[in-house]
Amino acid sequence: MKRTAAVLIAMLLSSTTDAFALCPNCLAQSPSFAPKLRLLGAFLLLPFLIALFAFRQIRRLQRQSERRERV
Repeated sequence: MKRTAAVLIAMLLSSTTDAFALCPNCLAQSPSFAPKLRLLGAFLLLPFLIALFAFRQIRRLQRQSERRERV
């Protein structure tokens, strides 16, 4: 929890905070959009990474409960 808060604060204080408010269309029209577009892509991947993590945790817990039932 502390690490997440520290990362969030560091991101908010960095010079890339203007990328948070830009839409993909605005980024595509900009002549130098590469860093901001990468940041946007990272944010778009976040829900999928969280879902993958949750899926793996659920499967791990199911396997552990199956092993306990066998014993």
